[in-house]
Amino acid sequence: MTTERRKMPRQRTLLGGRIVFNQRRATLDCVVRNFSDAGALILLSDAVALPSAFDLEIDHKQRSYGARIRWRNGERIGLVFADQAATDAEIVPLDIARRLRMCEQNNAQLKARIAQLSQAG
Repeated sequence: MTTERRKMPRQRTLLGGRIVFNQRRATLDCVVRNFSDAGALILLSDAVALPSAFDLEIDHKQRSYGARIRWRNGERIGLVFADQAATDAEIVPLDIARRLRMCEQNNAQLKARIAQLSQAG
């Protein structure tokens, strides 16, 4: 039995989809096998190379979703939609936030010292 790792359950589907990238100059047809507000599973020939981010258009839903590849296994590709990826990216562990703040303070001090030395010379 597999453990469900998704935050939102997906609904099984059999929808036609279109992958759009390269400023809408490149499109590929795909099949959307499951779907939620957070992501989707699509089927596409494993011989096709894709960028890591693209738009997924689903005519049946009359909507386009900004998507990123989460994983790929042959012709099966797991996607996370951009809104969900942005939400996930906002969560930062406390120790990393503290280290980041310390680095930003050090950076500001170094910039001030460089400005001082530039004016002195």
